[in-house]
Amino acid sequence: MSLTVGHLAVALLAIAAVASVAVAAFAARHRREPGATPFALLMGSLAVWSSGYAVALLVRDPALRVALEGVQWVGTAPIHVWLLLFALAYTGHDEFVTRRLVAVLGVVPVVTLALVWTNPVHHLMWAEPTVMVVDGVALVELPYGPAFWAFTAYTYGVVAVAAALLLRLVFVSDYLYADQSALLVLGIATPFAANVLDNFIGPSGPAVDSTPLVFTVTGLAFGYAVFRRRLFDLVPATRQLGRNAAVSQLDAGIVIVDNARRVVYCNAAAGEVFDVDPSDALDRPTDELVDESRLDFDAADALAEVERDGRTYEIRTSPVTDRHDRRIGHTIVVHDVTARARRERALAAQRDELARLDDLNATIRGVNQALVSATSRAEIEREVCERVVEADRYATACVGDIQTWTADADRWLVAGRGAETDGAPPDVDTDLVDDEVSTALNGDDADAEQEAAAEALPAVDAADGGSWVVVPLAYGRTVYGALGLYTESEVTEREREILGELGETIGLAVDAVETQQLLSADSVVELDLETADTASPLVAASTDTPDGAALGGDDAVLEVAGLVPGDDGHSAYVRVIQGDPTAVQERLEDATTGDVRTVRDGDEGDALFEWGVTGDSLLGALADRGAQVRRARADGGHARVGVEVASESDLRTLLDRIEGPFPDTTVVSKRERARSPDAEEQALSEEGLADLTDRQREVIEVAYRSGYFNWPRDSTAEEVAESLDISSPTLHSHLRQAEQSLLADLFEPELPEK
Repeated sequence: MSLTVGHLAVALLAIAAVASVAVAAFAARHRREPGATPFALLMGSLAVWSSGYAVALLVRDPALRVALEGVQWVGTAPIHVWLLLFALAYTGHDEFVTRRLVAVLGVVPVVTLALVWTNPVHHLMWAEPTVMVVDGVALVELPYGPAFWAFTAYTYGVVAVAAALLLRLVFVSDYLYADQSALLVLGIATPFAANVLDNFIGPSGPAVDSTPLVFTVTGLAFGYAVFRRRLFDLVPATRQLGRNAAVSQLDAGIVIVDNARRVVYCNAAAGEVFDVDPSDALDRPTDELVDESRLDFDAADALAEVERDGRTYEIRTSPVTDRHDRRIGHTIVVHDVTARARRERALAAQRDELARLDDLNATIRGVNQALVSATSRAEIEREVCERVVEADRYATACVGDIQTWTADADRWLVAGRGAETDGAPPDVDTDLVDDEVSTALNGDDADAEQEAAAEALPAVDAADGGSWVVVPLAYGRTVYGALGLYTESEVTEREREILGELGETIGLAVDAVETQQLLSADSVVELDLETADTASPLVAASTDTPDGAALGGDDAVLEVAGLVPGDDGHSAYVRVIQGDPTAVQERLEDATTGDVRTVRDGDEGDALFEWGVTGDSLLGALADRGAQVRRARADGGHARVGVEVASESDLRTLLDRIEGPFPDTTVVSKRERARSPDAEEQALSEEGLADLTDRQREVIEVAYRSGYFNWPRDSTAEEVAESLDISSPTLHSHLRQAEQSLLADLFEPELPEK
């Protein structure tokens, strides 16, 4: 070897050292990037080895030359450790970079350095070295011992693993990191090949060690990868770790099983679904997590749904194959589809409900057509029951009056299942009536009647799994009975509301028919009632004694001049025939929950009060039940009321209804009589009012009874409007329309048809 070649070797070693230091410094500045720290330590070790060997070649003192050989091993011994740690972190396998692994890998370099520095004692690394100067550089011949060869074999294995990890990037990253990987493998393979050549193939005897010489290639390759190919800007670990994080943090549960149906991977989301720790799920049979009968492992892509803890999960199973298309396992992907399943069930329920409501509306249209042509209450009830069961929505329909539903009578009308039996159908139980509806049907509270009739109706479970819906047949404050409907399907809130409206429509039809019967009947049932119950406001107002006994003194005589029925209450006009009007008004106000207003001040026989009649009085109860109050008079703690009803059946119903709340009321007389000429004239008058709406008739009668049309007026428009709970403009509107209709009948009568 010439002197020029020796010094060229030193120059190359210096270049390698400088390049290694530059790359190490750059990597240190990017130490937050995956693999940057071990890469900087790797390049630092290469710099120590290169610079140490360059100095050693220039030292000719044998003892110092051998000592510098040991200094080189400070860089040589840990190179494989830094290389493997860099490869693991850089390729995204930093889960293996643990303190335990670093400690295990660090054992060999530490032991090796100890053997190097104590070699003169045991000569396990090499035998007695020989130093000679050849062409101006000091070369040393080291007959290597067993510890050296063990270290070399171990180092070769670790370097091969690191190189394989880096080379694998070329194939698994869609060639995204091909340039970086190729440069790194080149920088590793070149000194590796040179070391193999020196140790096993090169000539024996003293020679320049080519391994640190080719560190120049390593430094240049690594430097090019760092500065030109963005070694730490485009890091493979980001892709690998990001993919792992995406899988492990995915909202969907992921389980991977092998061909033996044993779990080899389970992410956190799947652990939550199957209530198991992901690490504990490993190596467990699949059927311990989910019922395998719900899964189809033979299909290419199978779906199933399972319910767990009130939530719905969609499970997709797909096969996992190798590059030879051999099945090596399956993936199980679990999605929480509870919200979607609930939406689907809600949509299905809405579709079903719309279909039911459409059928129900068609039924109601048929019922309404029947109500138009019905001429009696019995016909209305029969048509309603038959039309309802024709639609197949309800298996049974039954109608009963108040006493029938409360088991005090047995007057059932049944259609559908059970119609062939006498009395109630076999599966109806009057105890099924809800307490609130039962209270309304019993007539204990008129306000409860109106509230129960207007609310969504109760659906009560029957013994055979079906449901009974009880629909009060009510109009205004009068409940005529109830319609019971039996169905085996679920009854929705909307359906109950529609049925409640149907009940009001039927009640209106019954009221219209009975009113027409009363007006057109050749005879009516006239009833005189008498009561001394102080719960009756008229009785209480006619006496000054708490118990209602007539003891003289301030006892008074009162007479009801007129009773105007209304949807929201009734208005009675009370004339004081005898007694102190002021004292009578005070006692009436104390005895009633309705309002009392002075219409006309005056002495005995002239004072007039307007009394808002409620259902807690006898007059209110009679008016609520459809009776026409013709007269009422209270005298010294006793009251007598005369009413008319259309038939005996209506009379029986009326007496049943007032018997409970007014037990001290007795029937003084009852008679059926033909309509008198006066009654016929009244009927004609009623026909003359036929063009008025119910509200217009109520308004004009209240205005008349209140003395609005007197001169001077007893009541102002504002007072009349307040008693009707409407505004003054609304009152005037109703009055003008009613007056226009009455005057048109007077001045423009219809001519008889020829």
